[in-house]
Amino acid sequence: MSFIPASVQFLNAIKSNNISEVEELILNSDSRKELLIEHISYHGKDFLVNILPQFRSKGLILDIKKILNIEED
Repeated sequence: MSFIPASVQFLNAIKSNNISEVEELILNSDSRKELLIEHISYHGKDFLVNILPQFRSKGLILDIKKILNIEED
């Protein structure tokens, strides 16, 4: 069995539009902030902003909003 880096798994989940897997990968990542920042630096933040309402974890939503500098509604 080969090791697949979290960043590759994350990108694959995004490309397949698998929101629950995207959320799970972020939640289970030891380096959540770095994973998100790396993705944003290469691919922009639009996708993450658009899928936030679909996440179940309110704590994760708040964490991502902080990283993305999004104001609370």
